[in-house]
Amino acid sequence: MNIKMMLKILRCVLLLTALAISAGAATSGANYTVNAAGGGNYTTIQACASAISAGDTCTVYAGTYNEHPSIPAGAAGSYKTITVNGSDTVTVQGFTISSHVKVNGFHIQNTSSPTTSCVSVPSNTTDFYITNNVMTSCGGINEATGGTVSHGFIQGNTLSYASTTPGANNNGPGLSIWGDYHLIENNDISHVSDGFHFGGSHNVIRKNTMHDTSPSECTVGGHGENCHIDFIESEPSEPTAYNVYEANTVINDPGPSGHAFLLQADVCGGNCRTVIVRFNTIAHVGAAGVENDNQWPYIRVYNNSWVDPASNGQGGGTNDFSNGANNGADFNDLFYYPGSITNQNAICASGCGGTNPTGFKAGHNLAWCTGTPCSIFGYGYESGHWTDDTTNRLSDPQFVGYSSTGLGNLSLQSGSPAAGAGTYLTTVASSDSGSGTSLVVSDANFFQDGSGIPGVNADCIAVGSTTTHVCISSVNYQTNTLTLTSSITRAAGAPVWLYSDSTGRTVLNGSAPNIGASVTSSGGGGSGGTPPAAPTGLAAIVN
Repeated sequence: MNIKMMLKILRCVLLLTALAISAGAATSGANYTVNAAGGGNYTTIQACASAISAGDTCTVYAGTYNEHPSIPAGAAGSYKTITVNGSDTVTVQGFTISSHVKVNGFHIQNTSSPTTSCVSVPSNTTDFYITNNVMTSCGGINEATGGTVSHGFIQGNTLSYASTTPGANNNGPGLSIWGDYHLIENNDISHVSDGFHFGGSHNVIRKNTMHDTSPSECTVGGHGENCHIDFIESEPSEPTAYNVYEANTVINDPGPSGHAFLLQADVCGGNCRTVIVRFNTIAHVGAAGVENDNQWPYIRVYNNSWVDPASNGQGGGTNDFSNGANNGADFNDLFYYPGSITNQNAICASGCGGTNPTGFKAGHNLAWCTGTPCSIFGYGYESGHWTDDTTNRLSDPQFVGYSSTGLGNLSLQSGSPAAGAGTYLTTVASSDSGSGTSLVVSDANFFQDGSGIPGVNADCIAVGSTTTHVCISSVNYQTNTLTLTSSITRAAGAPVWLYSDSTGRTVLNGSAPNIGASVTSSGGGGSGGTPPAAPTGLAAIVN
């Protein structure tokens, strides 16, 4: 080939490349602009999303885009990213996303069709990010059912008026999550019928806030909710196990059927177990904190603050373990009832409805009423007394600032009887070898290993002494075995505390944890103690 022919071919290649770039065809790692007013590579989000390659970004400039774009899949480690330019306000009707896609920073609303999903996640989608979006008057974040969605990261979003418009009183659920290995955190949820409809395994739901929900806002149509407002409602048909609800806040859910966490395994086919509920702060919820009324075993509830729960004064338990919900546990929880209480179980584990559970254990919880009488029952429905469990306390926790309408300041004053008064969660089992990285405990269901989710730390624990710390690399719940990141020596029967949570935050300060969700060192005494044995001789009481 002569030089003239080579130069001719080169000119053709350069011309074709220039034409491709001018048309907006993507090259890997490129950034393309979308501007409805013109001047960008594209005027619609869909056009950009359809053209880019894995690794590319569509940056969308200010404007209203009357479209619901569908984002094709990127590739593992090479996302297709749809994001907003700087601090621009970009309004769009919604998105349908695929695997290896990121959607960030949009205002999503669809007032003409508010039941249409804000973000729809189809079957078999994996490795996706929905971050920092403001969603209102659209149908929430909705994953396909069946457990085929996985590895979703839903972070920093604000979601309100799901499936409705303000004043229409037809609120629906905020998020419908039905997959595995999710990290859902730092979202603000309000004006919904439920915060989450939830199923799936190895998910972490942490540091979210739900507030300002009301039965009066879900009376028209109701989306099948019956205005039964829960933060997380879990009644799944797919396997749902090994999930963590950590450090969430729920404020002002005043309905007579409002719950923070509802767990029902009646349609789960025996494939539901092990939920860790810890360090949550719940204030002014109308019915209950944890409501388990059907066959969900191994619920581990500890170090939560339940403030003004069941404010309608109904009977039953703030935390209810009933109808075959075997092997439940409730430790280091704080219950605060403003006013007088005459008919209340803080924790109910017998006679609460259906078949009484087996294997329930509890202790080192604190309850208080601000008025008299203050009649808080034991663990049997409307029977016994709170301090029949001698590790429980009936005393004022001395919050820094209780509020009757909002969250207030629920940290503990110096000298609080809840400070340093909690206990460890389990013990070293008699079958443990006494050394090495394989630690057998009496109950591994209190702990989680991060499930390999980026951004989720495995729990670290203290063993034998609160100053002996080691982290967990994996948990075998069937054999109660914790695999540790380093070898330690220990003795059978030695106590095991949680030292740090899924964010890496230290939750054990001093010689014992606080009772309740507060983890700061607040003075006060208490050396913890031995968890009580499971109560025996509980009898059902029939009204």
